[in-house]
Amino acid sequence: MLLDVRSDKEARAGFIKGAVNIPEKAVDGALPSFPDKELKPPIVVYDAKGDGSAEKVAMKLVEAGYPGPRVLTGGFAAWKGAGYGVETGTPATRVVYVPKPKAGSIPVADFEAFARGVPAGIQIIDVRTREEVEETGMIRGAVNIPAEEIVSRLAEIPKDREVVLHCSTGARAEMSYTILKEKGYNIRFLDATITTDKDGTFTIKK
Repeated sequence: MLLDVRSDKEARAGFIKGAVNIPEKAVDGALPSFPDKELKPPIVVYDAKGDGSAEKVAMKLVEAGYPGPRVLTGGFAAWKGAGYGVETGTPATRVVYVPKPKAGSIPVADFEAFARGVPAGIQIIDVRTREEVEETGMIRGAVNIPAEEIVSRLAEIPKDREVVLHCSTGARAEMSYTILKEKGYNIRFLDATITTDKDGTFTIKK
């Protein structure tokens, strides 16, 4: 997400390709239309010439729960002064963000299909802690190998099947994916928030 927080007039005279023009004073009103903060969209904000507007907007985004927005040092003037490309015309005024799938991640629909009737060629591994599994249950057919035990329990992870990892948010599953990928496993992971129930059912927040 690239936010141009200058005035409409300034933005129409020249803007960075891909930028969305939302003047500083309009940001509060536009926040409800922003992508879900849980998607953790990377955000870069720029103003006219480093006049402080971008920093103010970045702080509003932090307060709204968006992680780590960055400010373009020197603003649009620095970009243009460095000889980088400039677009003219009417910039977009509404933020649209479609996150790119992470390498090794499995589409939610595919995971749901596997987890509702785990095929013979698939092994789902729940990398949450034993305590979490005991408290909330586990997907039917899955195996629990906590992320911190992955390396010490490699012998329990099949190499003749595709392995699909999940945790509660995707973070630990991704770390475990990296370890197993390097060791030659046929591996993917769920990059999503998932809750499980004692009866083996589950819900994924898309």
